[in-house]
Amino acid sequence: MYNLIAFPHYTCGGLLCDILNKTYSEPKNGYMPGSINSINHSLGKIGDNGSILNDYNVSDMIDALNNITQPAGAWIATHCHPTKELLDNFNKTICITTTTYKSKIYRWARAYYHYYRPAWEDVTGLDLIDKMRETAKNYLLPFLPVKHPNVINLEFADIVEQSAEFIHVIDQTDIEKHMNRWCDINSFLYDINLWSKDYIDCYYQAEYEQKLNKNYRYY
Repeated sequence: MYNLIAFPHYTCGGLLCDILNKTYSEPKNGYMPGSINSINHSLGKIGDNGSILNDYNVSDMIDALNNITQPAGAWIATHCHPTKELLDNFNKTICITTTTYKSKIYRWARAYYHYYRPAWEDVTGLDLIDKMRETAKNYLLPFLPVKHPNVINLEFADIVEQSAEFIHVIDQTDIEKHMNRWCDINSFLYDINLWSKDYIDCYYQAEYEQKLNKNYRYY
């Protein structure tokens, strides 16, 4: 049986596949830049959406498994939020969760910096603020923990901050080269001014509008 990493996009699925499979893939350029170009981190993907992928057919995922030729025990990844029916097809699963503010904002920051910002380079002023605020709403919904005996839930912020919880879950000694490269690619996450950036302000504006069901007003 394979092992599974279930993660929403831009939360280190490729990085963890590399660490756990003891591979060292090249960084990805072009589409989805800022990611690790791990083959394994794409093998379980049967779709995605702008927020959380929890509406899918488990049978499609099981069909995808039949086409995988990795050795038993390999770690593969998916964007599908795991159900019991899906989990029963794997030996172990790591679920990368985004239940805290830090995790959700780190995820939004990575998506914005690596994907949306290059796509919006010609958008300025209030048009840019509107785009950031509306798109950030997709990142308010958490990727929730899963209660299952074979699942380890790992918060995304623990990976970014390399917490003791992350080190314990990974249980690998040779991760320094992986993390040094990943931190370099994502150095903006460690900027002491991150929390005052305009795209982070737009995240809070998005939350304001969604929770209160009214437009954010600029004063």
